[in-house]
Amino acid sequence: MGILIAIRALKQFKSKTNSSIKREGGDGGKAKRDLEHQITKRNRQFPKIWLTKYSWLKYDDERGIMFCAPCRKHNVDLGENIHNFCSGTDDFKLEFINTHQSSEAHAWATCMEAASTASSNAASAEQMLKSMNSITLGRVENIFRTCHAIAKSGRPFTDLDWMCKLDDMKGVDIGSVFRNDKSARMFIHFIAEVERRALKEKLEKCKFFSVISDGVTDSILKAAAVVYVRFANEGKVHCQIVGVQPVHKPDASAIKNAIEETLQINLQLSLASQDWSRKLVGFGSDGTDVMVGENSRVAKLLREIQPCVQSVHCFAHRLKLAYKGALKNIQLYNILSNVLRSLYYFYRNSPLNKNNLKATYEAIKLRPAVPSRIGGSQWLPRLQTALQILLKGYPAIVLHLSKIERDSRSSNQQKVKGLLHILLRMEIVKFSHFLLDVINVLNILSRVTLDHDSSIADIFATMQSTLETLHMYQTRAGPKERLIETIQHFHGYQLVGNRNISAVRTTVLRNLVKRLRDCFCDASQDVLKATTIGSFKLWPDKIKQEFGEKEVSVLTKHYEVILEAASVKIGEVETEWNMLKIELYNRFQNIQTLTWDVVNSDYSKKYPNILTLVDLILTLPASSAETERGFSQMKLTMMHLHSKLRSESVTDLMIIQMNSPDIKRFDPQKAIHLWNVTWQRKRRLQGGDMMTSERSDYSSEFDLESFCGSD
Repeated sequence: MGILIAIRALKQFKSKTNSSIKREGGDGGKAKRDLEHQITKRNRQFPKIWLTKYSWLKYDDERGIMFCAPCRKHNVDLGENIHNFCSGTDDFKLEFINTHQSSEAHAWATCMEAASTASSNAASAEQMLKSMNSITLGRVENIFRTCHAIAKSGRPFTDLDWMCKLDDMKGVDIGSVFRNDKSARMFIHFIAEVERRALKEKLEKCKFFSVISDGVTDSILKAAAVVYVRFANEGKVHCQIVGVQPVHKPDASAIKNAIEETLQINLQLSLASQDWSRKLVGFGSDGTDVMVGENSRVAKLLREIQPCVQSVHCFAHRLKLAYKGALKNIQLYNILSNVLRSLYYFYRNSPLNKNNLKATYEAIKLRPAVPSRIGGSQWLPRLQTALQILLKGYPAIVLHLSKIERDSRSSNQQKVKGLLHILLRMEIVKFSHFLLDVINVLNILSRVTLDHDSSIADIFATMQSTLETLHMYQTRAGPKERLIETIQHFHGYQLVGNRNISAVRTTVLRNLVKRLRDCFCDASQDVLKATTIGSFKLWPDKIKQEFGEKEVSVLTKHYEVILEAASVKIGEVETEWNMLKIELYNRFQNIQTLTWDVVNSDYSKKYPNILTLVDLILTLPASSAETERGFSQMKLTMMHLHSKLRSESVTDLMIIQMNSPDIKRFDPQKAIHLWNVTWQRKRRLQGGDMMTSERSDYSSEFDLESFCGSD
């Protein structure tokens, strides 16, 4: 037994010895082969003919290495351990040269070399893109399109990572670099920058513009001002977002500074400069106290820059404030609102109650309509719908609630009893009809203010008819209220309580009219009335010789300085107005279907002065459709992005979402060119040093080294 153990131990010792010898021999063999390889490389001569075949290839005689000139110039090094054409290699093989020529590093270096001497015009952009090989261009375009889609849909920047992986699985070639959230932020910035430059170019071409500011309070941005510009060029109206800027103090001066900073940062537009101040004709605000207050309000501060500015409040916001203020202390309204809200949740939270209500509708042969929600951003149409359902479905709702009240087993008996007590009150039924009359009027005004095609003249005319209708309701009942003026029963149910609500009606209507008039408190009433000529909907069916003459005179007098700065011959405006008016009536049978862009296409050279005045009218802040859409879009974006964003990033996202083409029509070439040009400019300023510290400037922090490593 001892002999066997000794033999086994001897075998193990020999095995270890042999393996260590082999290891030493292996290491020595590898070193020997490396030495032979180095000797072979040194003995191999560099064929100078390669320099003529490959224009990018260079040879260093002193060091005996070949290298890629664009890669070294732009320091594009993706970290190859061997055959590194950025630092240089002495391994002179044609296959290595061909491999580098088709590599990712060489593609980016070639792209940057093309951009280093390019200017920002379209021709150089096309030349730069042509110089990129088809593979590189395809990869860049794919990534830019993906980033545009991320921004357009309000998705987080981090989505780029998994979307690139998905493209890999689908066989879409996007390369191996620029695949992380920092890259997404970078490319989105340049896509937005293209839209900013396009907007600035449009503003430089147009003769007038208005500024619109809407305040927003958010857990991320705290308090901020969202700034838009509205302008018209040859009869076409544009309203586009400029940016989002934090407001440090909730006062007029801070808001005005935030507006100026937004214009300066995003468009390099200085309101204080003469070139831009003489173009400013209007200011639209959200109607808050700091905008409309008597002391140092924002509108007043802007009029110090341009005295001709007409200030108009956001009609959608102002309408809501006026409505809430007029009904704030009205007890009947508060009771009715609670009833509508209680009915909605009573049927929403119980499928049994909802189904039984529908069965009741069918039993009395009425079309089923379940009580709906009130409040929220769509507060006006929702309230209108809720009141219509209550009054039309009144017999079914009361019948169903009566059945529940008589059911001793029901857990909702006391709640239902309270609802029935209110629904059978005479003053509640009468006030519901009165309120529906008021809501129907306000809803028409709301539709006009939210219509993208509405001009200031359309809104002002609708506001005037709204005020006159509400004033009429003070002396006589509206169409809904007249249906129940003398009745004691409603849909067969005996009503009890006070029939007289005249005092409440008077209070509501008086307060509402007063508050609605304040929508134009900062604007000249004469100027607003004169804008009627800017809306074909308000033109008379048949020609009237005196139509528009007074209006044209008022407008030219008020905006004389601005019109002269726009090279308008004021002495010829009234003559052109009369001649244009006659030609339009003679040529078109239905004048009210015309649009100003059509008129401009035919008459811009013939009547340039009056059509320039029309552009000024169309430029005045009117529809709140764009600002409302922007506010809703910002809330959706913040809801999807659960990380803290800088105001610059929020601005980029908002600009792409609201100003850029949709995903199908997006062309990334301008953004790609701008990215390359900006990159090269920063690299030249940095002396070619890629490893730079963090900077606040967007483009300066975008370098290849930063974005290659996080696949």
